[in-house]
Parts: sequence; C-alpha cells; structure tokens
Amino acid sequence: MMAAWTPVAARTESGRGLTTGDFPARSAAVAWAFGSMLGLLFTASSAAAAGFAPSEQVLPATTRAWVSAPDAAALRERFDRSALGKLFDEPLMQTFYDALDEQRSSIAGDRMGFGITPKELSGVSGGESAVAAVEQADGSLAGLLLVDTSGHDDAVPALLDMVFKRLADRGGKKLAAPEGITAYELPPLPPREGRPVAAEPAAPRRIAYATRPGAIVAGTSAEIVAALLPALSKPRQDSLASLEAFQVVARKCGETVPAGVATGRWYIDPLALFQAQQRSRPAPKKASKRKPTDYVEMARRNGFDCIKGAGGVVFFGEGNVDLRHNTLIYAPPTVAGGKERYEKAARILEFPNATSLAPAPWVPGDAASWLGLQWDLPKVFRALEPLVDDMVGEQGVFDDVISSLKDDPDGPQIDVENDLIRHLGGAVMITGDHVLPFGPDCERMLIALEADDPETVAATIARSMSTEAKTRKIDVGGHVIWETVPDEPGKSARSTRVRARDDGDDDRPRGALGGDPDDAPFPNAAVAVAHGQILIASHLDILQRVLDGKSPPFAEEADYNESVEQLKGLLPGDVALRTFARTEQMVQPTYELLRAGKGPENKSLAGRLANALLTARDNPGAGLGSKKSKEPRTPRVDGTTLPEFDAIRHYFGTAGMTMQTVPEGWMFVGASLWNNAGHDHAPDDTPATEPAATEPAGTEPAVTEKAAAEPAIEEEAPPEPVGAGTE
Repeated sequence: MMAAWTPVAARTESGRGLTTGDFPARSAAVAWAFGSMLGLLFTASSAAAAGFAPSEQVLPATTRAWVSAPDAAALRERFDRSALGKLFDEPLMQTFYDALDEQRSSIAGDRMGFGITPKELSGVSGGESAVAAVEQADGSLAGLLLVDTSGHDDAVPALLDMVFKRLADRGGKKLAAPEGITAYELPPLPPREGRPVAAEPAAPRRIAYATRPGAIVAGTSAEIVAALLPALSKPRQDSLASLEAFQVVARKCGETVPAGVATGRWYIDPLALFQAQQRSRPAPKKASKRKPTDYVEMARRNGFDCIKGAGGVVFFGEGNVDLRHNTLIYAPPTVAGGKERYEKAARILEFPNATSLAPAPWVPGDAASWLGLQWDLPKVFRALEPLVDDMVGEQGVFDDVISSLKDDPDGPQIDVENDLIRHLGGAVMITGDHVLPFGPDCERMLIALEADDPETVAATIARSMSTEAKTRKIDVGGHVIWETVPDEPGKSARSTRVRARDDGDDDRPRGALGGDPDDAPFPNAAVAVAHGQILIASHLDILQRVLDGKSPPFAEEADYNESVEQLKGLLPGDVALRTFARTEQMVQPTYELLRAGKGPENKSLAGRLANALLTARDNPGAGLGSKKSKEPRTPRVDGTTLPEFDAIRHYFGTAGMTMQTVPEGWMFVGASLWNNAGHDHAPDDTPATEPAATEPAGTEPAVTEKAAAEPAIEEEAPPEPVGAGTE
C-alpha cells in the first residue's frame, strides 16, 4: 500500500484536471511525479498504433521533470487489481472522496491543469500519455501534456470544443496563435495560501492546444506547443532520451522489469528543476534585508551537483507483489580512485554496502516500521563543516560551535568529535510505532547509532545532559536514561543556536545548528546507551520497551522475512539500506484522528502532511516553518464521514525497500506485499453498498476489539510511565 497522499492525487476522475497547469514552482518534484502518474491512469483507453514516437524522444533535452504511462490502459487494468485500486473503489470511502474532490475544487479552482480532466481524456486516449516540465529559454518552467489519440481522432474535436467553452466560461480570452494552435489567456489565480504576496500582480495564465493525427498536445504557452509539434513526426536529436543521465536511469531501472508488464515511468533533473522553479517564482512584495539565499547554488558549491538525475519505473500486480518500483539516483563518483566517491559536503552521501543488515535483537517484533542504514557517521560529521559554514554565511562557524561546547565554562565542556563522534560506528537504525489510545502525540520513534566504545560515549552524554536545566535522570533495569522535560510555552533553556543567512522571509528564521527548543523534533526525548548503541527516543515509553527486552525480536517476524526474501530476489547482493513497514500500523493513527475530527492536532510527520492537504490555516499568512504556522488549522474535509478502520484494514499489507550503492549511484527496489486479493470490499457484517455508520461530528468512534476497553482517541494526556524511578 502507498502512503496517505494517494487519495488526493489519484481521485482525478471527478473532473478537476491533470496536475500540470500550475506547475512552475508550485509543487515538490516527487509528489508531482507520483501524483501525475496516478492521474495518467485515468486517461486509459484501448491502445492502437502509436500516434507519435515515445515521449522521451519527442520532448527536448531541457525537460526537467517527466512522467509517462506508455500503455495507460494496461497500467490502469493492473492498478484496478491492486490494493490501492480497490481502496479507491471502496463504496464506504466514497463520501470522503467526494468531499476531497469538492475541497480541491474550492481551493484550487482550475489551478490544477489544462482544463481537460483525465476522465475526459480517457475517451480519446489510445496509447501513451505523458506530462512534463520543460525549462524555457528564459530559465522558467513550462508544462506540457501529450496524449496519443490513435483510433479516437474522431472524438477529439468535440472534446476540445467542450474545453474551449469551459475556458471561455471561466473568463478566458482567445489569443492570436500560430496556425493549428488554439490559445487562451485566463485571469490570474489568487496567491496560494501561505505564499508571500508578490511585488507585481500575478500574470495571466496561458494555455495552448494543438492536434495532429493521433495526438493532442497542450502546453502553458503557444510557443512551447509550437516548438514541440515537429518532433511528433520526426523525433528530435536533442531529446530527453539523448541525455546520459536519462539513458542510465532507464537502463538500470528496466533491467529487472518482467517482459510485457505495463509500467509508469518518471525522471527528474533535481538541481536544474529546483533552479527553474526559483526563476519561475515571482519576487515577494516584502523587501528582504539581505539577498535571498540561492540554495541550488549552495548545493553546487558543496558538491551536491554529483546528483545528475533520478527516475524509475512503477508497476502493479505481480503475484503477491501488489506494487513494485525500481528507482535510480544517478550520481557517479566525482573523485577518481581513492576511498571517497564525492567531494566537499557531498561526502555525507557515501553509503557503503554491508553483508548483514538486519534489525537488532532488541527491536520489538510488533513495531510498525524499521529502517537500517550503513552510514559512516564520523565522516558525515566532518563533511558537514563546509555546508554549515555556507548556510550560516561565515567560514569557521562550525568549528567555533564545536569549540564552544568544549571550552565554554557555562557549557557541557565536552569534546564532541573525540569523545563522541569518533566512537560511532557505521550503522543507523530507526524504529517507528504508536501507542494506544490514538491521539495527537501517540506516534513513537527510536533512533539507534552504533557505538564502538559505549562507556566513553555514555560518560560524554552524561556530562552533556547533566548541564541541561530540563532533564531528569532515570534508572530502568540498570540502564541510565536521560529524559527531556519540555519547557513551559514561551520559556526555553539555554541552547547553542546559529542562524543561517536570511532567505528573504523575515518571518521564517533558519537554524543551521540548534534552534528554538520549542521547535525540537523530540520535545519529550529520552536518551540511553545500551546494547552497544546510543538510543535516542521520541518518548520514554518506547525506550523502556526496548530496554526491558520482553518483545519477540523483529528479525524473527514472518512478514518481515517474507519481505526480505522477496527483495533479495529483486536486488541481490550486499545493500546499504533496508526498510520494512506494516502499512496498516503506519496509517491508522492519522486515519483515526482524521475520522474523529482531530486531524489538525496531529503532531506526526504523516499527520502534518495530511494537514497541509486537508486543513486551512486560520491565519493565511502563516507559511510552513514560520511561527504563525503553529496556529490552529481548520479542517476543510469532514473526516467523520470515514468508515471505521476495520472496514478497510484488509487493503493494507507490508512495504519493504532496499538500496544498493552501485557505480552509477544508488539503486532502490521497493515492493508492497498484499495477501488479500480475494477480499474486494468491506467485511461481511458491513453492507458494501451502504456507507458505514459513523458517529456525529464531535463524538468518539466506536471502540474496536483490538483496543479492548481503551478509548480509540486520546482525550487526556497519557499517564506517566510506570516502573521508572527518578534520581
């Protein structure tokens, strides 16, 4: 199963439009790629002879992002058989999906596309469908849509007549354009919520359309469409397919795809894409005190231009593999020979493969997720120096901060590099879970860093933590735990803080090191040294679970081992990364809070992402990361219409992924396993043709058997952990 963004991205059948019309600087590249891929599923129709060459041969070499479904009909057929496809067809979810469609329409208008919906395109699609973002001569981005209409050309005129009428009804004015191209200018859209007001009024939007036998082309300007048309009949030499990075990605990711399987394909040139997004973004009305930071140039200065491209293939339904992806980040070594692959701060991207990469015996077997990564942390520490100095805008800041931790008489007086960092090993593990009852703070995380000298590391941590005003020392079964006690709102203990250069938004401070304690990712953190690891937990209770050792080992769980064996067959050999997740346990906390109308209170990463999609800030000037963003958000969608989670639980399975460092960069293979292919809809005791009964808004959902007598949603702060003595 895939993550929580999918209902919004894939519910494109209702008539809201493909996600390309407002592409410049408006969305994250990967989210755009997968959202566009799911949108293309709904353009599927019967395939005929190709109306144009593969889109990668038609699009120019300045294409910065690309998503394609070479055989949209076959891909859609496989998608419909998958757990994700069945979840989108689940009758019990339709009321919520309809609310999502209405919400998206109300906040986006026609911001999402070219005025053509995927459902409408499905009536004329006869082969490949592709969307792309192309850098223009002035450095800005333009969006393009290509649809193969082979076998359906007779239906194209009626479709475009309907589209043109729709544009006129929205205030569109027809523009002069080259012969064979129809172009419209539409009124500018209001600024997106949270965006700074631009210095100049927003420019009108333009959309252009052209048809050829077997093809529809739409773009965000008549010029970009006109430039593309000749390549439909004669593929261009300077095409996307001519790029070395694209060729390597396509070759590596296609090597293990079963013959004849319909795939979705994608590719991005990350630094070029982000730079074009910056150029496409209008200047803010509020003048900056300093020149805004160019983070793309900063990345290049620090060696991250070693990443030349990234892309992959996605497909559905091979046996019990519900969804599979092959992904390559193309980053060939920039250092010839020697032990290091990259230069400067990019050395943090070196991940050595390991023969054995598995959960440690102390990882609880019933945890929701586990991640293991090979990473040389001492090398990472030193490689960060130039990046931190560059972010702050002053050379030597990194060393000054480290020195102050050692020499400041009011500080912890620890030698971070010699007493801590150099004793770290090459393995990192992250375990995720949640506790009952479900609540805004119910999700848990534990990070484990391998330590080759636990005694020295423990003594260093003790010296550091004992100087902090808001910590307490706890003894649990002979293990010393240091727990952080959050400050009262508006009060914060002393901390080392370094601000990065102003990026032009005075309401959005940047911290290279340290930061506002109120913004700490783990305000209730607990730290211990045990099992040869530094254990950093988001909360005391998950650390106690690990230390008491009563749970069966994660590595012995049948579902984990099934995933590992599947992935070993897909990506043989030593690997640098392995992940495993029980998607049911990952999704349910956010789902239950949304269903109880408490989504805006969710503090987890998944919850924050859901809030960005499903809630509105009461203060429209609150940008992500600003202090105003902490203000309450108002739900846009009524989550109380969702059915009980038990009614959809069977759509979730497990998801695993491995990464291997290869000469070309990093190769990822992921597989989601689902063993309920025969279970189409709700359990027998819930009518599949009627919406599940839900409580009125503001009431609590029914208690499930799994939760026993505990309430499903937390109403009060959880009790203090038991069995822990304080000192």
